[in-house]
Amino acid sequence: MKFNTEIIASYLLGVFFMIQGLFLIINAGRISSQNESIEIDKIKNIIDLINVFFIELTNILEPILGSHFLIPVVVGVLFILLGAWMFKAARVMKITTRYDRRFIIFFFSLTGVMFIWTTVLMFQVYGYTSILFLIAFIIHLLYNIFNEYLDHRFRKEQYLIIMFFYMIAYFFTQNAVYSDIGRGITPTDVLSINMYFSITWMLALLSLSVGVFLSKAENILKKPVSEMNEQEYSRVKELRRARKINVDVNKYFDFTKYLYQFRKRVVDKLFTFFEITPKHWFRINYVELTLGLVMLLMIFLEFNNRNGVVFEGLFKISNVQYIYEWVNLAITFILAFLYMYFTIMNTLKNKYYHRQMIIIVALFIKFSTSLFITIFRAVELSIFILPLNIFLVVLTLPLMLISIFKSFNGSENNDSKKA
Repeated sequence: MKFNTEIIASYLLGVFFMIQGLFLIINAGRISSQNESIEIDKIKNIIDLINVFFIELTNILEPILGSHFLIPVVVGVLFILLGAWMFKAARVMKITTRYDRRFIIFFFSLTGVMFIWTTVLMFQVYGYTSILFLIAFIIHLLYNIFNEYLDHRFRKEQYLIIMFFYMIAYFFTQNAVYSDIGRGITPTDVLSINMYFSITWMLALLSLSVGVFLSKAENILKKPVSEMNEQEYSRVKELRRARKINVDVNKYFDFTKYLYQFRKRVVDKLFTFFEITPKHWFRINYVELTLGLVMLLMIFLEFNNRNGVVFEGLFKISNVQYIYEWVNLAITFILAFLYMYFTIMNTLKNKYYHRQMIIIVALFIKFSTSLFITIFRAVELSIFILPLNIFLVVLTLPLMLISIFKSFNGSENNDSKKA
């Protein structure tokens, strides 16, 4: 799999586009007419449940493709053809590298189209707050394309900037959706909206990664050498100097030095105030492991309780709100488990620091957004009861701050940086 990533990515994209095309053709009548929601008492089995997840997608597509019956049919056929072409492209890339430069242009263009398509669909649900996700998309895209030109010693700072824009976008878009609860949007609609956008976003980034991989393989996005070869002709040297842009963007990523200085002052004052001396055996990772374990246990207990409600006797397929809560709790539990795994690996082998930081930031923004919606939106859709939600926010806040402020001397993807 490691040596066939671009092939596998092409197959996944092909499957995605073909499913999209079939969905548009099958639901052309629903998209081009006034959509009706499925009544709860009509959800009797898994097929009905899967169908209800697609209802919201048809509602989103109706303003864009619903002016005539043939429009979703034509777009669906185009999606199927694009999916078939992705399978063909995968076979060609597996056989030869002759067309790699053409594939580079294609995958970069495809990524841009998918981001624009996602933003247009988001606008139907999130309104103008979808622009925030577009900004986050663009920043993430630029980072993936030009990360060879960025100093990997500042990888942490670069991730923090990307996560900051995603946090802002997630907070405002989720508030925009939940403010419409009770005015035509159901829990299943919210779940299907978020799941569809997440899948499209991940596949767009997958397309981008293939384009970046092929570009580096073709030596297009490789970082230029810092020093000239002495054997080169003088006119070649001058030409390369003329083309070189003397803008050091890496100096703008050194902002965390002020955070570390602030951390040092606070820690020193705490030690002085309590008149204690830090023990040589103590590591901040032990605090992360302890608090992380408490967080994992609390989420597991809540997830186990919802298991009892959803799977009590028979699978109560008609209770979509319980299903919504169960799916969200399952995702949250997986994130908490990954956080513990990365924390253990960071403690024992001094690696996976950046992944640990990304996971805990994602958990904190999820808990804090859920708490804000519960308190200020008066929506009974929080996956946690209010006291537990407050506890998780209070618990993950120091974990996030520790992860951002702590020193790291290990390696991440063969790049090391002392924080």
